Amino acid sequence: MGSVTFKMHHHSLPLIWSVSGWLNGDVRSVHPTKQLLLDTAVSLIDQFGPQGFTVDNLLDASKISKGSLYHHFEDFHDVIEQAQVTRFVRYVDEDIRVLTSLLTSASSREELGQRFTEVIMASAGLERAEARADRATIVGLSRHSKKFADALALEQQRLTDSLADVAREMQERGWINANLDVYALATFVQAYSLGLVLNDVTEKPLSSQQWSTFVATVLGNSL
Repeated sequence: MGSVTFKMHHHSLPLIWSVSGWLNGDVRSVHPTKQLLLDTAVSLIDQFGPQGFTVDNLLDASKISKGSLYHHFEDFHDVIEQAQVTRFVRYVDEDIRVLTSLLTSASSREELGQRFTEVIMASAGLERAEARADRATIVGLSRHSKKFADALALEQQRLTDSLADVAREMQERGWINANLDVYALATFVQAYSLGLVLNDVTEKPLSSQQWSTFVATVLGNSL
């Protein structure tokens, strides 16, 4: 690999316990050296992809010795895997923040419908295409590692639980069908967004307006 200019993106996440238990061997606080290596790996993956840099690039960018790296991780692949989980957590936390904020800010059934439309339009935009592809890639990679898959499963469940809680609150307010399975609804809300990764790579993609109108109609008839 030739000369590479590294730009650190300082968006380090305080690791929540569900994932930090795996990332730090069931110790609740992450060692600063390990956290720095993870932050650096996350930044490099954001810039170059998981296969776009070497262990030497990681050590150069983090200023951490190779001995320290192998003290905290099994190998370079383990660093990449754990960094990908950290990146997945970032997507989950952002989804929880945005979706719960929009939906719980509604003051009526009609306003809830407007909020859903806003969520649909925002999630269908082309500016979200890279995030959709990245998230789908991370999920796909988890099929080759049970440890990786288990860590992602905890985070995915946390997102689904959060959205199901919002749906349950909407049912209690009488704003959506009380007979709906809140977990099925929470999964559907995520699926119509992430599923657009297929539309992103098709020859004749639907427009954001086409997709948003269709999903809004389905939700309107169901809720």
